[in-house]
Amino acid sequence: MSDQNSGGMHPQDIRNLIIFIVISVVIWGVFDKYVFGPQKEAFRATKQQEAQVSTKTAEEIKAASKDPQRERSEVMASDIARVKIDNPEVSGSLSLTGARIDDILLKEYFKTLEKKENVELFSPVGSPHPYYAETGWVNGANQTSTLPNRNTVWQVDGNSTLTPSSPVRLTWNNDQGLTFVKDISIDEHFMFAITDSVQNDSGQSVTLFPYAAIAQRGVPDNLEGRVIAHEGLIGYFNDDLEELDFDDLEDSPVQSFTSKTGWTGFSRKYWMSAILPTQDTEKTFRFLATQEREPGTRPLYQADVTGQGVEVTPGQTVTSTNHIYAGAKKLELLDAYEEKYGVHHFDLAIDFGVLYFMTRPFHWLLVTFFHMTGNFGIAIIMLTILIRVAVFPLANTSYKSFAKLKKVAPEMKELREKHSSDKAQLQKALVKLYEKEKVNPMAGCLPIVLQIPIFFAMYKVIYITLEMRHAPFFGWITDLSQPDPTSIFNLFGALPYDVPSFLMIGVWPCTMLIFMILQQKMNPPPQDKMQKTMMAYFPFFITFI
Repeated sequence: MSDQNSGGMHPQDIRNLIIFIVISVVIWGVFDKYVFGPQKEAFRATKQQEAQVSTKTAEEIKAASKDPQRERSEVMASDIARVKIDNPEVSGSLSLTGARIDDILLKEYFKTLEKKENVELFSPVGSPHPYYAETGWVNGANQTSTLPNRNTVWQVDGNSTLTPSSPVRLTWNNDQGLTFVKDISIDEHFMFAITDSVQNDSGQSVTLFPYAAIAQRGVPDNLEGRVIAHEGLIGYFNDDLEELDFDDLEDSPVQSFTSKTGWTGFSRKYWMSAILPTQDTEKTFRFLATQEREPGTRPLYQADVTGQGVEVTPGQTVTSTNHIYAGAKKLELLDAYEEKYGVHHFDLAIDFGVLYFMTRPFHWLLVTFFHMTGNFGIAIIMLTILIRVAVFPLANTSYKSFAKLKKVAPEMKELREKHSSDKAQLQKALVKLYEKEKVNPMAGCLPIVLQIPIFFAMYKVIYITLEMRHAPFFGWITDLSQPDPTSIFNLFGALPYDVPSFLMIGVWPCTMLIFMILQQKMNPPPQDKMQKTMMAYFPFFITFI
């Protein structure tokens, strides 16, 4: 035993070391082949597909930058063949050149109260605000197959009008053995289903990546920003909501996310467009903006989804299905599609915000009250009363505290005058007074602070609720989603001149001013002269705001 220890490792230890090395090498080889290898291949394929889509996007941008900008009606009157789209809530068309859905009008919604022009959602390239959706394929690495692009002229196979009962089939052959088919359908509302198929009769295998994209050129007019509600690019993947303003992409023009489930698109205050891919395989979701353009053109913003590469062997046909939502943000529809297609949190297309746990129930209550009364103004009043009743214990606590403070206000004034030169002694005297009278100055402020999120949630719901758009109240209030159209500065329309928009302080703000002044009278006046002056003007400041 001593000779073995002094001469080197024990034979048993050497054997164990050799076995360990052999097992480690075998495990590493298996792990590399079946784990690291597929991961590296998937990563390489993802980078290839991103490069292919980026190349396609760059080509589209370069080509689109040369399109002359014309009036939308002029573009629609051109001789490009189109398939008509018609259902109870949508009208429009899709262009056979490029097979893009690029003409969508919302039948139930109008630009103004006069109801002369429908809201335009999608608009073709060449118009002032191009905005469209498309689906298709991009080549895999080292593939040179000719694929459909923006200039491809598709053929209609059968029905030439897209309705809920009449789907449309488009076909195109690249003369290299690949036949492409688009089966397009639409439901009774705003959802398109597009199934892209490719049949390989070329005699050799090809690898293609399915993709879907929604794009628009330039920032939309009348963009209200995200002070209250988000307007821009949006998506939900990896159990997280992504909201990007248009200027968020200036510093980081391409943002990618890999997820098996999700949806993505563009959001406005009341309208949206979104891609809902199948929720069964890993996909790459991207937000894209490019400044690569010729002088006089605008940046292109795009939300797209690219699936995994598919090898199409000779004689084989493969398909890819995407759903495109293009319409109004109706919550009941979003919930129905979420359940039907298995997408997560499609309702977050409506910007319920961080107070979701309050705004979503408030939204349901508001719409329920509207259906009960038929008047959104009355529905708002009912919701306000309900919330006021719910927070009454908090408000009552504040009122009681303010009443006690008002009661001891004369004594507080005397103490301030007595100890005006000794702040420390004043503080001690005030504390003794509070203990004697059982008054807590913070007891009135804390309940008010707790109510702030509740009423902000209510305001947000009123702001984002689609059903309130162009909804009348009574009398001169013809659109509750807009400010009061009257102004005290022309005596509410009695004097024959218009008032600047920032001075449009109408009947309802003035009524609010009166109630704020009355409420202020119920509270104890501030002891500090500066605070007293500020609080005197505070109701007028809020009224102007």
